[in-house]
Amino acid sequence: MIRLRACALAAIAWAVLGLHPALAQSADSAKRFLQSVYGTYTFNGDPPGIEASGSHAIASPSLLQLIGKNQRALKGEAGYLDMDPVCRCQDFDVKTTRIDITVAKRRNATAVVSFTNFKAPQKVELKLVWVRGRWLIDDIKGGDDRRSLREALQAEMADVTRH
Repeated sequence: MIRLRACALAAIAWAVLGLHPALAQSADSAKRFLQSVYGTYTFNGDPPGIEASGSHAIASPSLLQLIGKNQRALKGEAGYLDMDPVCRCQDFDVKTTRIDITVAKRRNATAVVSFTNFKAPQKVELKLVWVRGRWLIDDIKGGDDRRSLREALQAEMADVTRH
């Protein structure tokens, strides 16, 4: 009876006060994830790279699968991934200035990360997905590119198969 009453009071507080702890926690955890990723892009830093796997993975399993297909199709050529899509660079000295998170669903979020790289301002939009208890990058789009990472990799593979 006491447990039932406590659950009822919690449900009422959630509905009346608009408390959404799961969403708030998810946005905070997404922001922490991106802070930890971009925090490795310091001068002489050692970021994991978008193709890292296992416990070092920062990309979703489906994005990693697409990257693998792309690398096999290019047969050793760098292609679009000649630059690091996370910082949109080859060399880095990133200073993160702002991370804005929008959680659409409990398992999906969009982040806009503003930063400087060697003092040049950059902005990227990342699609995040919650996989096995953590956020991972599912797609990236830079402010200076009309295509997302997924779109660029798919287009590159289509171009390779046409020739």
